[in-house]
Amino acid sequence: MGWYNETHGGKYFDLTPNGVRFKQFVGVIQAGDLVIEVLPKVGKQAAQGQEAVWSKVLLDMLAECHWMQVEANEKAFLKHRYNSILEAYLEVYVMACEQLLRQGLIKRYRLQDVNCKALKGKLLFGKNIQYNLVHQENFYTRHQVYDQNHLLNQILLKALRLVSTLSKSPLLRDRVQSLLLNFPELNDIHVNAQTFEKLHYNRKTASYRDAIEIAAMLLLNYRPDISGGSNHVLAILFDMNQLWEEYIFRALFKKKKQGWFIQPQNQKRFWFADNSRSFKLVRPDISVTIDKKVYMIIDTKWKLPDYNNPADNDLKQMFVYNEFWDSKSAILLYPSAEFSENISFDSGYFKNGDKELHRCGMLRVSVLAENQKLDRQLGERLVTFIEDEIERCAKVYSIKS
Repeated sequence: MGWYNETHGGKYFDLTPNGVRFKQFVGVIQAGDLVIEVLPKVGKQAAQGQEAVWSKVLLDMLAECHWMQVEANEKAFLKHRYNSILEAYLEVYVMACEQLLRQGLIKRYRLQDVNCKALKGKLLFGKNIQYNLVHQENFYTRHQVYDQNHLLNQILLKALRLVSTLSKSPLLRDRVQSLLLNFPELNDIHVNAQTFEKLHYNRKTASYRDAIEIAAMLLLNYRPDISGGSNHVLAILFDMNQLWEEYIFRALFKKKKQGWFIQPQNQKRFWFADNSRSFKLVRPDISVTIDKKVYMIIDTKWKLPDYNNPADNDLKQMFVYNEFWDSKSAILLYPSAEFSENISFDSGYFKNGDKELHRCGMLRVSVLAENQKLDRQLGERLVTFIEDEIERCAKVYSIKS
């Protein structure tokens, strides 16, 4: 597992004398028979005794952000309470393959080089002489065939074979074996990132997209142990900062008011090198635009501010955002594990001498609802807060659209 982390620049975790310290990544790592589930937590407070709660929250956030393509409340694995997020992904993949098999695996035309009894297609003279000098009743030809032995189906089959070795659930493994028995004979292929980059979908193959995305995640993140033994490493990990940003954006976008434009990663160039084409970008997480004017900048942080004060670098970042987008309000948005109907907001402002330039505050929003599930009303409460904050800024700074 340490080798796997090192091959990825040590970005997932740090090895310590007494164990492992994970960074901002959450998900699951399987090394041989050892499965480690890395769950999100708010600040330094561990989710001890709440593993099932935060596992469900993580799955729901992945589904909400379409990083897991099937809605969480529709997953059969929730009925069985598997112990790992990995089993959840395997379940989703098996369900997708079962659906494709029920619909019927698509066929495609392909060229086949084969020694046959009839002359069809193009005769390959060199191969024909090599194989049929004695048996002149045969013909070595290249011709078109229309069957299921093509790249999409080959990827599905390869990932299914991997699932049968990864899953610890007898029920899921039985379903995989049933799928393997019903799959046609296909060529075994070697896959890498380029394999998936060259795939193109059309109306006929669009139903394969979700299954192929999960197959890519499984196959590209699977690594045999470097010692050549029976162990293997599979890591399905997500950057919690990116997931939190995406979740907040989608929550806002769903509940935005008419005339609002919610934009993620709105970027501008702010530094240029002399005598070269290089430059640097400034890029806030979320901007709220009304009538072509940016009223608010939001930067999401999956952490808690130290000593209840924002970091200097975070404040400088927000100051630049306000200046470049001519916004009068910037928000540092943090998570909270404690449910509250009211949003906790510590207001503040940037000041130059006696002149107040623009506002920047710290906003804490609850991840969990009162029922200990993902808070589905977060977007609505955020929109209400933004409306109130825009109104306050309009009065203080006499903003004109």
